[in-house]
Amino acid sequence: MSTPIPVTVVTGFLGAGKSTLLDQWLRELPPKSTAVLINEQGRIGIDAELLAERVSRIREITGGCICCQAQAELDAALAEFAASTPTPTRILVETSGAASPAGVIRALTWGSARESLRLDGVVTVLDASAADKALAFDLTIEQLGFADVVVLSHVDACDDDELTALEHRLGRYAPGAAFARGRHGRLEGDEHGTLLELLDARSEVLRTVPSESGADGRHGIDAVSLSHDGELDGDRFSAWVEGALGSVQARILRVKGILAVEGVEERVIVQGVGEAVEVTLGPPWGDGARTSRLVILGLELDDPSLREGFGSCTIAPT
Repeated sequence: MSTPIPVTVVTGFLGAGKSTLLDQWLRELPPKSTAVLINEQGRIGIDAELLAERVSRIREITGGCICCQAQAELDAALAEFAASTPTPTRILVETSGAASPAGVIRALTWGSARESLRLDGVVTVLDASAADKALAFDLTIEQLGFADVVVLSHVDACDDDELTALEHRLGRYAPGAAFARGRHGRLEGDEHGTLLELLDARSEVLRTVPSESGADGRHGIDAVSLSHDGELDGDRFSAWVEGALGSVQARILRVKGILAVEGVEERVIVQGVGEAVEVTLGPPWGDGARTSRLVILGLELDDPSLREGFGSCTIAPT
């Protein structure tokens, strides 16, 4: 079987600046092997015409949200991209500002082209100058919950102290996400100036959060942080993920872990978005303390049960 095509989902509330960032990223990716799918809320599309010259294939879905009404059209478009010749080396999906990333993730994990596609990250864009307004909507909280990377746009309207405080606040909604700042469609800093660098930046990021629901209990999203100063038994952890977490996967938005597994020299990185879970190896632990941390975001999570299950996977320090 050929290598699955990586798919990056770009989401964010209305007016966040998704299209501006997407335009910049497409300038950096090879146009002959990049495909784009855009979901516009209105019945007349505009963005696709502006971006068409930067990609090999582009598809626009209008008049319906790809997380619900246009789900079948989304599945058909992804299958068309996967079967096209030449095959794209990357697909970017921009959701409408009124859409949850859940529909795209569902299409990637359960759709007709699921064997040919691989979710390679969710980038959530948030207008820093209008964060309070956006955070009043449950949809924004959900978009943050799915995020691998959060890009704060329009940062020129805020000072550094305001941005630092906002990142700290948003970290409770998106503990598994890396953060970046965008100014006029360009990311600040040399370490993650391109899309691929941005996606790479997420591997070592993991914030612990209070175990109470969300940041203020209004949005119904639970955040559970699990940690152990030591190693995990790999077989017991795998069984717990497949059993306990698998039984409630429909309620889980985001899973991320940096684990020390017995017998494995490298950090074990767990990335889960929706029903898609990926396990990769990170840098070696070396002489550093081997610790295990896992953060789970979802709906109506059973905190005590998750803690008990995770605890059953731990190995007591010698």
